[in-house]
Amino acid sequence: MIRDSRIWNSVIIGKPVIESIDVDINSQSLRVQVDMISILPDSMHKALDGRRQITIWGKDLMLAGFPDELVTTSHFRQFEINESRKSRAREFFQSRLLSFTVEAVKKDTQRVYFNGKNVAFHDTPPTFNPYTSQFTPIPMIAKDVPAERVQRILYERLPSIDFLSYQYPEDPPLILGYRNHFFGCKSGWLGELRQHWRIYCPEGEEVTCVPDEIPESQMLKRGNLAFLLDEDLNEISNHLLYGEPFPANQFINRFSASSLAPLTPAPRAQFVKFPTIESVLKVESILAPLLVGQEMIRPPKEQVSEEKTFKVRAFEAQEVVDNGEQTFINDLNQVALSNQLVYDMEDLVNFHIAIKTGALVVLAGMSGVGKSQLVINYARALGLSGVDEAGEERKQFLFIPVRPPWNDDADLIGFYDAVHKIYRPAETGLVDLLIEASKEDNIDKLYLICFDEMNLARVEHYFSQFLSILELSEDRYLTLYSEKLAPEVYNRHEYSPRVPIGNNVFFVGTVNIDESSFQFSDKVLDRANVINLKIYESLRAWKSVFEERAAEKPSDEGAQLSPVPGKVFASWCNNSPTEIGLTDDEIDFLDELNLALRKIDKNRVVGYRIIRQIGSYLKNIPCNVEGQGFLDRGKAFDLQLVQRIMTKFKGPECDLEQLFGKYRDREQAISPILKLFEKYHTVSTFSNSRDVCHKKAKELLDHGYAS
Repeated sequence: MIRDSRIWNSVIIGKPVIESIDVDINSQSLRVQVDMISILPDSMHKALDGRRQITIWGKDLMLAGFPDELVTTSHFRQFEINESRKSRAREFFQSRLLSFTVEAVKKDTQRVYFNGKNVAFHDTPPTFNPYTSQFTPIPMIAKDVPAERVQRILYERLPSIDFLSYQYPEDPPLILGYRNHFFGCKSGWLGELRQHWRIYCPEGEEVTCVPDEIPESQMLKRGNLAFLLDEDLNEISNHLLYGEPFPANQFINRFSASSLAPLTPAPRAQFVKFPTIESVLKVESILAPLLVGQEMIRPPKEQVSEEKTFKVRAFEAQEVVDNGEQTFINDLNQVALSNQLVYDMEDLVNFHIAIKTGALVVLAGMSGVGKSQLVINYARALGLSGVDEAGEERKQFLFIPVRPPWNDDADLIGFYDAVHKIYRPAETGLVDLLIEASKEDNIDKLYLICFDEMNLARVEHYFSQFLSILELSEDRYLTLYSEKLAPEVYNRHEYSPRVPIGNNVFFVGTVNIDESSFQFSDKVLDRANVINLKIYESLRAWKSVFEERAAEKPSDEGAQLSPVPGKVFASWCNNSPTEIGLTDDEIDFLDELNLALRKIDKNRVVGYRIIRQIGSYLKNIPCNVEGQGFLDRGKAFDLQLVQRIMTKFKGPECDLEQLFGKYRDREQAISPILKLFEKYHTVSTFSNSRDVCHKKAKELLDHGYAS
């Protein structure tokens, strides 16, 4: 049943009905009817009620690259221009097929309209028969995915993020493609679909393999999907049915990088395992011997001993496998681009790590830089908003605009009405979402709550309960009313006295720093990662990056995101309680910083909670399949110093001058904290921290106070 609208993420192949090309009288928009000639999800098939034809409108055709000219209804050459437009469209679509997703829109109580969206054009294959040909989608695993990981997908039932674009939930794919080969088994793949397809052979059977000998012109490709004509698919299936078994060890020998790449002199080692953090985090060129001719050159002993401080003991050796986090970060970037938003990749990674490791993340900065939009797009990338496969709205993301009059948590969560003996939840919807998130059926679902303009009211007042609850790692409960009152509360079965807050719920706030808002107290800053989004130095630079990124066509998978399960998200997090996650040099730096702070105020030192959370942040820097961090460790430590520690440095010059100094120009910069940065240059360049120090020193000189 279609309520107001419904979007299917499944990509469909269609054949334009040339005779149907026309111009709508009211909107003057071109439109074309399209016959769907590939398999449909059952839910779409039922909604269509036997129909196989949908409409694609001129706007969607133009977005896909079709050249069209719009005219107004008052144009004196309207009929002549429209005939020209239709003629051009007939010629264009005569030799083309289309791929698209389907949207159902209910505009009145009687009729549902089915329209094609996210359109792409394809040349018609040479053997295509317009009357009988049908296409079947086949997932194609990207060539750059390591063979070791693909081997685990095919032989060990590892869920695959590469099947995100295969949005046909009823049946697993018939065959799979990888590096110019097709894979199958005699009875066909079995599979389970949760967040990602988990494909495997029936018990007692083995994987078979045949080379891909189908010409490129015979198949239609879109993202990681290849659409094969049924006659080609049948031929491949027959070969796989009678093919010889393809054992796992043979798969690795055939498709591993060493067997595919030609040998070259002195190749650089390709690691598929992390070194233990007992090995070096520095670049190979620093610690590893270098060959020059036949001589071996090593770095000086002093340098080696210095670099040994970069050993990290937090991780054991483990295989580097893309567990979906790398794809998620790329999806987040693509979702933002599809909404014409350009963020620095460092900001996206920084925000993602903060979400993984912090009880509360706060996005700060001037109005209009995209703080609220970043949270909204993060929720989209996680698949927490939009509609699900059944057409129901996903309600895993809550956006709460904070109001200036809020004085206590009753404005946020509601109150007990003693007169009518009933609990009245606030209209924010927060309590209802927390109750929904705590249900047993939803433990594996993620929930994101955003408090927009969080500091329009005093956070310490309306958010007081949460500030105490969120520092706990377990047994987190929000109190709605006293348990002693429970027997007399009429709706106690719907709203119990205490609501659990699980680890599947994340809290984010956005703040503007201006005269209309309140500053955060240390109680809030102790619990929050306060992130300032980057602002381009010039509008020309911003315009250049915006146009460059906006011109890139977002990946097909970006528009086909399903919810990330809680277990998958948890696998991205390293919450080992046995290691702090900081190196000896990083600990020494924080010790000396505390020593300098004690001279100002013995109560202003960096507390153990913040130190643990900085270590947790550094342990959770995501890596790609090559084992390279998305964020340099030194840069990450610098960001944490700014986001967790330097936000608390505010006060008069009598307190802060001895730490930051007072100067106007950077050339004159000299202060104890800058000397500390120089001393520990091997830990980080501290570029962001230096900027903050220069800003505070100038504020002390100009105003006698640093904010």
